[in-house]
Amino acid sequence: MPGRPALTTLIAQHGAGGEGGETIMTIFLVSVLVVIWLTLGVVCWIFWRAKKREDLEKQRTEAEWPSAPSS
Repeated sequence: MPGRPALTTLIAQHGAGGEGGETIMTIFLVSVLVVIWLTLGVVCWIFWRAKKREDLEKQRTEAEWPSAPSS
C-alpha cells in the first residue's frame, strides 16, 4: 500500500520527535488547566460570599425580631 508509509510518518511526527510540538502542547494544556482552576475558584468565591452575606442577614433578622415567649 503506497499510502501506508505516509500515514506512519505522519503519526511518528506527533510522537517524541522533539520538534517542539510537545512543548507547545504542554504549555497549552497548562494554560487551559490554569484558566479552569481560576474560573472554578472565582465561582466558589462568589458563592462563599453570597452564603456569608445570607448568614449575616439571617443573624441580623433574628436579633431584631426576638420570638415572643409562648404562654
